[in-house]
Amino acid sequence: MLVKRIFTFDIGDNRIFGLDILRMLAIMFVVINHNASLLPSSVYTFLEYFIFDGVCIFFVLSGFLIGNIIIKSVEKNGFTRYELFNFWIRRWFRTLPNYYLFVLILTVLSVLFVGKFSLKEVFPFLFFCQNLFHVNDSFFGESWSLSVEEWFYLSIPLILFCCVNLFKIKFKKSLLIVSIFLLLFYTFLRHYMHHNGQLYEMVDFRRVVIMRIDNIMYGVIGAYISYYYQEFWMKHKYKFFIAGIVLVFIWKVLFYIYTDINSFYYVNIFYPLFCTAIFCLLPLMSQYTLKKYNVVATAITYISLISYSLYLIHYSLIKKLLIDHIFSFIFAGDYLEAYLLKNTFYWGASLLGAFLIYKYFEMPTTKLRDRIMFKSNKKSNSSPLEFSKKIN
Repeated sequence: MLVKRIFTFDIGDNRIFGLDILRMLAIMFVVINHNASLLPSSVYTFLEYFIFDGVCIFFVLSGFLIGNIIIKSVEKNGFTRYELFNFWIRRWFRTLPNYYLFVLILTVLSVLFVGKFSLKEVFPFLFFCQNLFHVNDSFFGESWSLSVEEWFYLSIPLILFCCVNLFKIKFKKSLLIVSIFLLLFYTFLRHYMHHNGQLYEMVDFRRVVIMRIDNIMYGVIGAYISYYYQEFWMKHKYKFFIAGIVLVFIWKVLFYIYTDINSFYYVNIFYPLFCTAIFCLLPLMSQYTLKKYNVVATAITYISLISYSLYLIHYSLIKKLLIDHIFSFIFAGDYLEAYLLKNTFYWGASLLGAFLIYKYFEMPTTKLRDRIMFKSNKKSNSSPLEFSKKIN
């Protein structure tokens, strides 16, 4: 009974199971991809056929969630400074406590066990500046994607707020203009920098904030259409889904044809194509719910819920520090038993750690945000953030 209480939590009601599936797939693709060096090369080569870009899925999903939250909040309460601050409070209490917990853990372990480690390496990661313009893998490498999202959370709502309150452009029009402008701007920026050879200086443009923030806008556009053109969104969900599946497989074929990350295709088409594919899946997946959960559905939902903690724990802490460094003497070797031991520890420690962190740290710190929300003078009968509760 005690064990059951420790390892279970309420998954909530009225969840959007289709989005849980996408988020579960996204984190699994990321964790499996980072598992490459712990597997025999032949095994990973086989698995790679079934692995897609999990980070892109996260970006589009995040844009869809944030877009829905902002739209529903603004349409119910107006775009006041209270709504802007409340949005930031809710986002940052959702993401920052967990992130800084792992920054602290990694810092302490690195000071104790990594000989050439310097505290100066941590500083850019405190303010999400580690990959604004260049890649920085020195400390918490996989946090590059969180940095992209945090700059999105800060900048896009602020731009929209200025459009509405300073330039007096209606919110619906502002959202559409900003979304299309950013998609076009970053597309031309990548093309320009590629044409002038500047992308080579970034080492890996895929993990730079200014090169990837537009990926999130595909989800925002999905939120825009789903709210303002709901009938169209629902009517054509199966057509969109089929188109999305086709685009995913086209993307996978091209993945094996164009392997140079600085090629024209990789820079200009690779990510927009995959983000468009995920966008096409959203109409159906955002309407797919379950009345009853079997074991498989429950497992999918659990993994979806712990995905953020799993993202933070699995690579720099479990793989790089514990497996590759601190306990490398235990996991050394290229024989079958060593591979089994490494993978058992990698998956077991990652999933168990993520589960415990989610239940006993992430959930409690996230709930704190409700205590310090700013109160708007404008009253609403229903919460504009109801949508977020269904998939958070």
